[in-house]
Amino acid sequence: MNQLVWLAFICIASNSANESPCPELLARRGILNKGYHRDLETSVVVQGPAELVKHCRVLIQEHIPSGLYLDPYQLSSLRHHNLTEVLLLTPVDVEAPEYLSRGHTALVYTKPDPSCAHCYTSTVPLHIRYHRPASQTDKVSITLQNPKLLLNCGQDFPPTSCSPHSVTEAPCDLKDKELCQWLDLPYTADPNALNLEVPVGLAEDGPIVCAVTLIVTLICAGMILGAVYRHGQRSV
Repeated sequence: MNQLVWLAFICIASNSANESPCPELLARRGILNKGYHRDLETSVVVQGPAELVKHCRVLIQEHIPSGLYLDPYQLSSLRHHNLTEVLLLTPVDVEAPEYLSRGHTALVYTKPDPSCAHCYTSTVPLHIRYHRPASQTDKVSITLQNPKLLLNCGQDFPPTSCSPHSVTEAPCDLKDKELCQWLDLPYTADPNALNLEVPVGLAEDGPIVCAVTLIVTLICAGMILGAVYRHGQRSV
């Protein structure tokens, strides 16, 4: 009888150990700088048992709307200097205006924040595309929705308590691109979305802009032709 009780106790203890609570995530996001070239800053805190979360990594899956873009050439340079690691999942045309562009998706590999235990940060340069002139306002708003947060905490992860959440495959890092299992976790975000205001031209100013542009072009062309003519006369 005592042996059966002992075996039951071992089974209960074993199940409790395997059912560690699923980690919880807190995210804070913000836009730095002004103008057409900004920085998207994200900070993530992983909460849970220390033994479970001490080896965690956080991957951010961003969806960039058509009014914004990430510059692949700039990202390549930042990666070369070990500043930011971003994998673009779709091609990006950096020259296209907003109305000829589509959104694109990127994976952002965060780095541990040395000032905070189980904290991770990323800073990604974000650029605003040219927008069509508007008819009634000189500004338009772009909404950047919150991303997916993916978590990987080692070989024995995720625990059974995380079974309701989906698991997806993504590259472990950008060095060898070996695939790892990442847990897609819900999280508490501050704020729920980011809004950027973009200055645009007024459609009613179109005729004036075209006229001034034409006049300036004709004047400059005349000055160039005059300089060429005078130079030719001196040569003769």
